[in-house]
Formats: sequence, structure tokens, C-alpha cells
Amino acid sequence: MVAPRSLPGPAEIPAPGSPARPPRASEHGRIESVAARWSQLIHDGDPSAAGHFATVLRQLAATVHAEPFWPLAARSIGAQLVPIGACRRPSGLGDEFGDVIVPSLRLLRRDAPAALGLDGRDGELRLAAVLDELVAGAVGAYRDRQRPAAPVRGRAPTVLDWHIRAVYEQGAVGIAILALDGQVLDLNPALSDIVGLGGPLDQPRPVSDFVHPDDMVDVVERLQRLVRGEPEVMRLELRLVRADSRVRWVHATASRVLGDDGSASHLMAVVEDVSERHRLWSRLHEASFSDQLTRLPNEAVADQWLERAFAGDGPENVGVCALDLDGFHPIGDELGQQVGDRLLLGVAGRLQLAAGDHVVCRTGADEFAVLVADPAGAAEVSRLADRLQAALATPFRIDNHTLVVSASIGVAEAATAQGSAAELLRAADVARAWAKALGGGRRVVFDSERDAAEAARFALLSGLRGAIDRGEFRLVYQPLVRLADGHVRGAEALVRWQHPEQGLVGPNRFIELAEQSGAIVPLGRWVLEAACTQAAAWWHELGDAAPFVSVNVSPVQLAEPAWVHEVTGVLAATGLPPHLLQLEITEQAVLRDEVVVLDALGALREAGVRIALDDFGTGYSSLAWLRRLPVHGLKIDGSFIDGLRNPSADPTDSSIVRALVELAHALGLEVTAEWVETAVQAQRLAELGCDLGQGRWFGDAGPGGWVPGLQRRSIGR
Repeated sequence: MVAPRSLPGPAEIPAPGSPARPPRASEHGRIESVAARWSQLIHDGDPSAAGHFATVLRQLAATVHAEPFWPLAARSIGAQLVPIGACRRPSGLGDEFGDVIVPSLRLLRRDAPAALGLDGRDGELRLAAVLDELVAGAVGAYRDRQRPAAPVRGRAPTVLDWHIRAVYEQGAVGIAILALDGQVLDLNPALSDIVGLGGPLDQPRPVSDFVHPDDMVDVVERLQRLVRGEPEVMRLELRLVRADSRVRWVHATASRVLGDDGSASHLMAVVEDVSERHRLWSRLHEASFSDQLTRLPNEAVADQWLERAFAGDGPENVGVCALDLDGFHPIGDELGQQVGDRLLLGVAGRLQLAAGDHVVCRTGADEFAVLVADPAGAAEVSRLADRLQAALATPFRIDNHTLVVSASIGVAEAATAQGSAAELLRAADVARAWAKALGGGRRVVFDSERDAAEAARFALLSGLRGAIDRGEFRLVYQPLVRLADGHVRGAEALVRWQHPEQGLVGPNRFIELAEQSGAIVPLGRWVLEAACTQAAAWWHELGDAAPFVSVNVSPVQLAEPAWVHEVTGVLAATGLPPHLLQLEITEQAVLRDEVVVLDALGALREAGVRIALDDFGTGYSSLAWLRRLPVHGLKIDGSFIDGLRNPSADPTDSSIVRALVELAHALGLEVTAEWVETAVQAQRLAELGCDLGQGRWFGDAGPGGWVPGLQRRSIGR
């Protein structure tokens, strides 16, 4: 029996009759029926006694259903059995207390589950625990009314007071009586069943006969402390070895039994079999650290391995190969999960063979990681990645299917004295993403400089949309000069980003990001509005001599259904004549959705807006295709103009430019040359018949206010 000082205080025990839920209506009748049978057993059917027993049963119902469950509350219920006469000698029975309690206990175990609304294994366990405490409470109350029998010294059964024999023999939990030197004197039937004995002990046996050898040192040390009273109650979980050599996990609570002189005379241990709970815990633990399909260590193991490596007592260097299978998901989708699982098993096996002594983990659905301790630099980890890739090169044969997979592998290596596990894993993942972006089937080594550049790109992308609302973009204008006389014919609007942290950022750093993120649509709308507003101001100041403004249009904008209406709406809002707006498009923009784009460009041309084809000469346009474009002019790509900068120009570049100019003029188109940076280039382009020039020879891009001044004089001559 648990020592009184281990019991909870009154505030911790639910009051009898205050259930977590009240008895259901169907249970009331069953409770009354069991109470009547109990009264018949003890009091020959006394109706008043039946009412008392019904009250006891309702209190038991409250206890077994209470949450949190606290079986010790049943002790106070058991104590009520004495004053209501449940422990007096009934007619036809002997004088011993046990002759009264045992039949009552048998009745309750048989009939109480249905009466109290209990079902399942949990209900059985709760009732068993509550009945144990009920009997303990009845024993205690009866003992207070009677003079206790003097204990008789000898073997374990004689140590037990007859007041608790029913609990000892009928209890659902195991009980052991031990001598102070660790000899097991007696086991109750429940514990005998746990350790696989056919009956009671025939003689005292050392505790080492029952305890697993791996737990023995700890058990002996703690029993010795318990004998000294340090502590008063000992709780531990250990393994017992059955007679058939099977192992049972148990939870034991041991305390000292005090003699008449107040000193410890024996030890008593209450033992609960927790093998099933431990097996469940073991399975959960295995599931937490082992991949259920491949049985490889999982991502949690990889994380812990690396954390320990960087903790300071592991290898000096660590390498990681992060693998992502290429083309795995279509295989699973087309051939089914079973084939996909077998493929993963095959991949896992090959990776283990190729990795040798290194740790292979499955970190995702089709992702693996190989961990390398103390590699000789990133080169050794790269060679391992190549072996892993080669191991997957041979096709897999599964259910008459020949399956080919490769892997995108990211390689990272670091010294454990600096950095962290998280940083190394991120580096490997980033490198793997680079390998994937290149088409897979390769390994890429992490590059910190490239990563920093991409981080800067991401920072720009993060602030891109908000920059429009915050007014961080600026427009500058580069003149388009007529080569024949140096007269300013137009000005191209070029966008700049006045970044709050990185300063002035050119379009080559953010336009592609804007197109990828979709931010190019609102940005392009802002550029169009700002450029048209500025060009309208030029027109109001210069009249018919005002230059047109040229605005670049992204392919993403061209695909917008409402784009044409946006352009015409901006023209109407700013008052800019349509012929003073030129929209620059690329060949790729037209090819993306040719029918839609041609319709849009045709509508704008009909409205009077100028259209120019930018970067001409770098695409694959045929003459027939070019004739169908509703454009006013071409801009020859600067790569052809660059070869004309020296006095001894490349004759090939001159011939190409002449051909492009003649082709454009044959189609009635105006020709603009980009990247004009020297007087030689400007003169030679004029000789080749090019109409307009643009570049640093005519001045860098500047604010919109300077264009009227340029218009009043010839430049670049």
C-alpha cells in the first residue's frame, strides 16, 4: 500500500458525487439493480441498505468518469462502507473482514462496468484502479474501528496484515514484498503473472533474478537509497525478465514498510506493466527518426547530426550533398504509388552503396542528403556527388518498366568552428536549386558570391512593388538625334530606381525581376503616365517642334487585355497628341502571342501612336513576318554599331548595318542606331543612310527639363 504521505491532499481529490459528467438516464436503472443485489448479498435485501449502496455506486461513477482521472478519490468512498454496515458479518458468512469484502469486490467487478457506463480497455483499467482504492479505504476505516492484529514475523505472506489481504490478492496491479537486502520475499498473483511464474514463490529470491542486467546497477543503487530513507518513495521504469526470457517494461513505485519501532522492516513495490505503452513509444520514437519506407535516417537525424558536428566536439569540417530526384513525380503519377515507392527503395539502396561510410538520410518525398565528416575540402564532397550521380545512371527495372532518374545535387562544405548547421544546410539547398534550374542531372557547388548577388536581387524584388507607391522611381531622357543635321527628333524615357539603401539602381538590375513578379504592369503604367505628362509639357512649350517621347513596353504588358485602353486613356488624360508617343517593343514580345499583340499594335497605329521594333537584328524574323508588323521604325541593336567606332571599321559590320538600313527603308521604316559613342560612328552611320542616332556621343540621359534646350540647337556635330 502506498505510504500515507504520498497521498494527495484534500484539495487534489475530486469530491465524491461530483462527476465529470452525470450518470445517464439509462445508467440509473442499472445502478439501482446492482445496489439491490449488493444489499441482498450483505443485508439480506434491506431496502434502506440498497439506497446507501446506490449512493456509493453513483459516487464510483463520478470517480471513474472524472477528468483528470484520480482513482485515490475512491478511498473516501470505501471508508463509507464501514458506517453503512457493508463490512459487518452477514448471515451465512464467517467472521473475517475478507469474507465480506471479497464477495462485494467480485460483484462489483462483474456488474459495475455496465451499471457505470464503462466500456473498452480504458474503462476496465479505470474500474480496477478505483476498486483497489475503494477496498483500501474500507480497510483503513475498518482498522480504525478495530484493534489491529499484531504482525507476525516470518515469510512475506505473514508480514501482510489480514486487513489488506483482499487488495493484495485481488488487485489488478502487481505487488512485491522485499527484504532490506534486496531479497524478493513474495509476489502477489498479478505480479507473478507479469514475470511469468506459475504460482507463488517457493523461496525468497534475489531481485537480480527478475531485473534486466542493463537496469541492475541503477535498481540496486536506488534501493539502497530507499532503505536509508532517501527518498521516502521511489519511482522508476525498468525491465523485468520473465521466466520464458521475454522482457516486460514496468513502472514501479516502492516505499518502506515500518515496524513497531518505527524503523524500516521491509520494502514494498507496486508494479504496473507498461510494456504496451513502451512499445508504442518505441514505435513513435522510431517513426520520429527513421523514414518509414526506406528505413534510412530521416531529416530530424540529419539536423541532429549536423548540430552535434557544429557543437564543438565533432569533426573539424563537414560536407553535405543535397539530392533532389529529377523526373520522379511524373513516374508516380503515371505508374502509381507502389512503383514510385519501389523506385525510392532502389534509389536509397544505390545511394547507400555509393556513399560508403557516409550517412545517407531521406529528407523529403524525393529528396536525400549525404553527410560527410572531415572531408578534404569541397573537392572531395564534389567527387562523392559525382559517384552518387553515377550510381543512378543505370536505369531501374520495376514491373517491366524501365525507369530513368537523375538527381540535382547541391554541394556545400564548411568548417565547424565557424558558421552553423542551419547555414550549411541552406547552402546545400541553394546549390541544389541552382542545379535544378540548369535542368537537373548535375551537381553544383555552393558559391557565396553568387548567393550574395541573388540575395541582393531578392531584396530588390521584396521592395519593388512598394517602391512604386513610395514614389522611388525616376525618369531620365536620352535624345534621339537626326544624323543628317544633329536635330533632336525624340527622347527615350529610361526608368531609374532611387533605392533608399542601394542608391540609384539601373533598369538592368530590376526590370527582369519586375517582369518575373508581375510588378512590371504597374511600373509600366507609371512610366507611361510620367513620360506622357513630360512630353505634353514639351509640346505645350515647343508646339510642332516638340520631340516625341519613346517608351519601352514589356512583353508582360502587351499580354494585358486592357493595355490598349490604358495607352489611349493616358493620352487623353495628359493631352499628348498620339503622334508624339512612340512605343518600343521587341521581337520576342510579338512572338509570345502574335495574334493578340498584332491586333493591339494595329489598334494603336490606327490611333496615331508610333511603334518601333527594338533590338532589331538579334532575332530570327523573316521578311514576310516583318512586313506584317504595324511599326514605324526599327532600332538596330548596338552590338552591330559597336564595330563602327574605329576609323578602320570591320567591313562585315558595315555591310550588315547597310543591309539592315536598306531593308528598313524598303519597308518605309525609320531607322535608329543605338550605342553611338564616337564621332566616327555617327559619321559612318550617316553615310550608311541611318536616320537617327542614340548614345553617349549625343549626351547621357538627363532630366526632362533639359530636352527643350537641346531641341533649340544641334548636338553631336
